Parts: sequence; C-alpha cells; structure tokens
Amino acid sequence: MTVDTLESANLRDRMVDRLIADQEGKGLTLPPSVEAALRTVPRELYAPDTPIAEAYENTAIVTKRRGEESLSSVSAPFLIAEMLSQAVDALDGLKGRHVLEIGSGVRHEVAHSKWHGKEAVMS
Repeated sequence: MTVDTLESANLRDRMVDRLIADQEGKGLTLPPSVEAALRTVPRELYAPDTPIAEAYENTAIVTKRRGEESLSSVSAPFLIAEMLSQAVDALDGLKGRHVLEIGSGVRHEVAHSKWHGKEAVMS
C-alpha cells in the first residue's frame, strides 16, 4: 500500500478536529496526550484494504470477515478517544502504568496507548 503522508496527516487532523468539536459539544475536553496520539498514529496502516478517506471516518472498520460475519475491526475514532480519555483520567495519565487490552483488533488502540509512554504495556 502506498500512503501519501501529507494526505494522511490532513485527514487525521480533520478527524481529530471533528472529535474535539464533538467533545466540546458535550462539555468535554480531550486530554492533550490523547489528542497528540490521535494526531500521530496513522489509522490507515491498521486497515490496509480500506480507502484512506474511509479510514478517517468516525466509524469502525471491519478488518477481517468470514463470509458476512465480522471477525475483527478497528474501533471508531470517537470510541478510541473516549477509552483513552477515560484511562488517562482514571489513572492520572498512562506513563508508568501497565495496561492490558484484550480483543481481536487491538493493534490500533495499542499504538495510541504507546504514545503515552514506553511504560504503557498492552497486549
């Protein structure tokens, strides 16, 4: 897969800007570390068969199917933002913490969590 890094960065920034606007509409704020992670991790790398523009829509992406059945997916950006925000708030940041994430499509979430510090360990 060939990825235009400028296009990817622009789509990622627009996605995060939309997430921030949605959060503000609910009276919430994304922690700076969560915003930085979302602006940094290229979502399309975790959904290689998905057109790049679709990778940055605010929906889950099915990454593996068996017939019509969905077996694995990348979570929707709003859900990733909410999960990371809750973890950061509950743990006063993730740096120095050990975190276990269990699921069939966790690679994308792990990449975001790693952004919070090398000490954040996820499986």
